[in-house]
Amino acid sequence: MERYLQIGKVNIKHNILPHLLVTAAILCLSPLVLGVSNLEAPDTAKVLEMYVALTGIILLTPVFLPEQNKDLRDLVYSKYMKASSVYLVRILEAVAAMGFFLGIYVWMLHNNNCQMDVLKYYGGTMAEMLFLGGLGILCYGLFDNLIIGYMVPIFYYIVAMGSGDKYLKMLYPFSMAKGSYEEKIYLLIAGVVMLAAGVALRSRRFR
Repeated sequence: MERYLQIGKVNIKHNILPHLLVTAAILCLSPLVLGVSNLEAPDTAKVLEMYVALTGIILLTPVFLPEQNKDLRDLVYSKYMKASSVYLVRILEAVAAMGFFLGIYVWMLHNNNCQMDVLKYYGGTMAEMLFLGGLGILCYGLFDNLIIGYMVPIFYYIVAMGSGDKYLKMLYPFSMAKGSYEEKIYLLIAGVVMLAAGVALRSRRFR
């Protein structure tokens, strides 16, 4: 257990901290760019799905970032602990941060008299965040390129904003705003699968 705690401390100090600060800044600035008070349920869902969920890309995608430095990469893959275990700790920290930020934001919306089913909206937004972040991790692990890891989920998001509900079907990310929750279950499953696949690909690439 001590090893995992040490990995977590190093990750907070040298990797995830800037992404936490960016996420906090984006969420704090949201009242300046969109309404966050007295919203009807569909509008509350739009805020969560089209704005807050983007932070999943910011927090999850850079899981492999420290290994962009070849010396650090060689160090990680020379240790007696599996690289996949290192990545898992980083992912768990990112997911915990996502849950924390989302919880604070949902609490803020609720206190601002925004209509919502709190548990469903929280769970649905987390599912979308895991999906977008999982897509980023999968592409990063596949191409070993952080820019691609960011661009693919952003492109997916842009497609969804267009006629995505017609083409993306059960993987449409903005379904809560349309009154449907079933898609979130598929997003959650796909997100977890992509996270696992991204870690497996990355670990295998440099084994």
